[in-house]
Amino acid sequence: MLDDMITVRLIGPPRIEGPKAAPRDVKGNKPWAVLARVVLADRNLTRRELSAELFPDADDPLGSLRWCLAGLRRALGSTELLTGDPIRRDLGPGVSVDVLELRNGVLDPGATGELLEGIEPRCGPEFATWLLVARQQVAAAVTASLRDDVISAISRKDCERAIRLGEALARRSPFDEGAHVLLVKALMLAGESERALDHVIAVEQTFRAELGCDPTPALRSAARLGTAEPPPGVSARTTAITSLHSGQAALAAGATDAGIDCLRRACAQAETAGDSTLLAQCLCELGTALVHSIRGYDDEGSVLLEQAAELAQQIGDGPIAVAALRERGYADALAGRRPQAQRHLDVAAGFAAGDDSLAAGVDAVAAFNLCDWGRHEEGIARYRRSIEAARRAGDRRREAWSLGVGGWTLQLGGEPDAIEWLTSCLDIVRDLRWTSFEPWPMAVLAEANLWNPHDDAAAELERCFAMSCHLEDPCWEGASGRVLALHYARRQEYEIAVRWIVEARTRCERKPDIWTGLLGEICLTEAEIRADADDRRGAESAVRQTIALAASAQLDDLLARSLELLTAVG
Repeated sequence: MLDDMITVRLIGPPRIEGPKAAPRDVKGNKPWAVLARVVLADRNLTRRELSAELFPDADDPLGSLRWCLAGLRRALGSTELLTGDPIRRDLGPGVSVDVLELRNGVLDPGATGELLEGIEPRCGPEFATWLLVARQQVAAAVTASLRDDVISAISRKDCERAIRLGEALARRSPFDEGAHVLLVKALMLAGESERALDHVIAVEQTFRAELGCDPTPALRSAARLGTAEPPPGVSARTTAITSLHSGQAALAAGATDAGIDCLRRACAQAETAGDSTLLAQCLCELGTALVHSIRGYDDEGSVLLEQAAELAQQIGDGPIAVAALRERGYADALAGRRPQAQRHLDVAAGFAAGDDSLAAGVDAVAAFNLCDWGRHEEGIARYRRSIEAARRAGDRRREAWSLGVGGWTLQLGGEPDAIEWLTSCLDIVRDLRWTSFEPWPMAVLAEANLWNPHDDAAAELERCFAMSCHLEDPCWEGASGRVLALHYARRQEYEIAVRWIVEARTRCERKPDIWTGLLGEICLTEAEIRADADDRRGAESAVRQTIALAASAQLDDLLARSLELLTAVG
C-alpha cells in the first residue's frame, strides 16, 4: 500500500517527499528524467519508446529502464506504480506532483526553479528536444500563474501578499519589465513610494547595463503618486464623469496621452465619490486604453481590468464585467497565457449570454486565443459565431476584426474560405475608414494571393508596409514585412527575402506587449526561407528560437511545425 501523502517536486531541484516532507532517496539523474517524461506525456509511453529516448547508448536499454522504474517505486513507496507496457502514468490520489498541480492552476510556492533543475542526463536527441520544450512550457506556466496571483493580490489590496509575490516574480524574470511594473504597483499600493522609486531606478540601471536600453515609460508611470486635484466647487462625481467623457473623446481622436490622463483622473474622482458603477466603468475604460493604446502598459492595464471585473460582478453590472474580462483575456491571449485567457473569457461568456453585441466580442477574443493555441477547429467555430452575432447586432467593426484575424487562420490552414473572409473584411474596413486596421487584411490577402502574383504585387506590398510604418504599429509592420519576404522567396530571390524577414522580425519585436502568435509565424518563416536558401546554420538557429517561443506561448500547432523543420535541418 502507498504511504500517506507523497509529494513529487519536479520544478527546481527534483525530490520526492514523504509525510512531514521527509526526503526519499533516488539515485542518479536518469530516474528523474524517466519520471518527468512519463508523468508529463500526453499518452502512456511504451518501454521501448522510453528506453530509446533515454538510453540510446546502453548495452541493455530496457534493463536500464527497469532499474530506474524500480528505484522510483521504492521512493514512492509502492510496487503498483509505473508498471505495465505502455507504462501507466497515473500515480493515484496519494501522490501530488507539482507540475501536474500547476497544469490545474495551483502553483506550489516553492516552485521557482526550472523543470529538473540541475539534471542534464546524457540521452538521445528526442529526449533533449522534449526537455527543452517542457522546460519552456513549465517556466511560462509558473510565470503566468505567479503574475495572475500578483494581479489578484493588488486588485484586492492585499499589500503584503502582492509585494511578496511581486518580488518573487521580479526575481524570476529580471529582464521582464512587466514583472517590475507589478512589483512597483504593489509597493505604491502599500504606501512605500520611496521604495518603489528606488526599485525603478535600480531596474533602469540594470536594463542600461545588461540590455543597452531603457525600460519603457510604463515602469516610471507605475510609480506615479496621483492625479491633479479637481477644480474647487465641483463634486467628485461630476469631475469623474466629465473626465471619463473627455478621455474617451481624446482617445477616439488619437490623443492617447491626453486621453489616458483624463481617464486616470476619472478613476481617482470616481473612487472619491464612492460611486461603484462609475468607478467600475472608469477602471474598465482606463484598463482597456492601456492594453490597446500604449505599448508596454498591458500589466498596469490588467490590474485595472481585474479591479473593474471584480467590482462589476459585485454590483451586478454584466456589460462592464464582460468588457473587463474580455480585455483581460485579450491581453493574456496576446502574450500567450492561454489557460488564463480562457478562464477570463469563459466567465465573460456567462455574463454575455443573450446579448449579441457582448457575445460577439467575447467569441472573437476566445477564437483568437484558441487559434493561436493550435485548436483551429474550435477557434474557427467561435469566429463564425462572433461574425454572426456581430451582424445581428450591427457591429461592423467587430465583424471586420473577426473576418480579418479569423481569415488569417484560414489562410495558414489553406482553407478556401480565406480569400472570401479577407476580402469582406477589407471592404468593411475601407467603408468604415478604419485606417489603423487596414494594413492587416491587405497583408494577409496578399499572402493568400502569392501563388497568383501580378506585376504590381511588390509595389502594393511596399505600400502596405509603408502604411504600417506610418501608423507605427509593430504588428502590422511585421505582418507586411513577412509577406514581402514570402513574395521574394517565391521568386527565389533569397537574399532580398532574408533581408525582409529579418526586418519583419526586428520591427515586430521592437516594442513590448507583442502578439506572440504573429511573431512566432515570422520566426518560423525566417527559418523556412533560410532552409530554402541552403543556409542550414541560420535555419537551425531560427527554428530553435521559434521552438522556444512556441513552447513558452503555447503555440501548439506552430511548435509541431517547428519541430518538424528542426528534424529536416538539424
